Amino acid sequence: MIVQIYSMTSVADAVACAEAGAAMIGVVVAEPGVVPEGIGAGAAREIMAAIRPRALGVALSLADDRDEICAMAEAVKCDVVHLAAREIEPEDCAWIRARIAPIRILRAIGVRAGATLAEAEAHQTCADYLMLDSGAKGPGLAGAIAETHDWAISRTIVQRSRIPVILAGGLSAENVAQAIATVRPWGVDSFTHTDVPGSRGKKDPLRVRAFIAAALRGFATLIDPAAPR
Repeated sequence: MIVQIYSMTSVADAVACAEAGAAMIGVVVAEPGVVPEGIGAGAAREIMAAIRPRALGVALSLADDRDEICAMAEAVKCDVVHLAAREIEPEDCAWIRARIAPIRILRAIGVRAGATLAEAEAHQTCADYLMLDSGAKGPGLAGAIAETHDWAISRTIVQRSRIPVILAGGLSAENVAQAIATVRPWGVDSFTHTDVPGSRGKKDPLRVRAFIAAALRGFATLIDPAAPR
C-alpha cells in the first residue's frame, strides 16, 4: 500500500515528497513546452538519483514509439516506466518490458465507459502495475484532468487484477480516504491537487503532507477498521 506523487520538476520537491512518505515519485519526460511539467532526461536522471533509496523513481513517457520509450528509460535511469499513450498495445507493452528489464512497467488506463475492464485484463501479463486514471477529454493520453471517475469500475478492476493497481484521478487530501475505502487499491496517486495552485509541476509541501497523511490513514483502516481516520 503506497502513495505516488507526480509531477516533479525539481530535486528539492522530489526529495521533500520522498521524505514526507511518498514511495513512488513521478516525472514527465518531455521536450520543453510540450506540457508545463515536462523536464529533460538529464533533470529527470538527477531526480531519480536524489530520491533513492527512499522512493522508486517513475518516468512517464509521452511517446508511442517503442524505441523512443526504451531510449528514455536508459537515459533517465528510472525504476519504473509509465506508459500513458493510448496507441501502445499490450504487445508493445510486453516488448518494451522485455527490452528494458529489470525496469518495471506502469500502464495507465483511462477509466471510461466501454472497454476499460477488457483493457485492464489485457495488460495483466505485460505490465507490473496498472494506474487507473480519469479518461482524457478527447484523443491522446489518459489522466491529468484533475477529475475523479467512476470508482465502481476501478473497484471491479482491483478485485480482478493479478498485479498491483494504483488509483489516480482528482484525488486530494479531502477525498483520498473515501477513494481508498471504496476502491481498495494497492496505491494512490496525486498530481494536480498537491501542486501549488496555478503552478503545474511545483509542489505545495503542505498539500503533499496532507495528502500522504490522509492516504496512509485510509490504508490503515483497510487493515484495522478501528484505526483512527
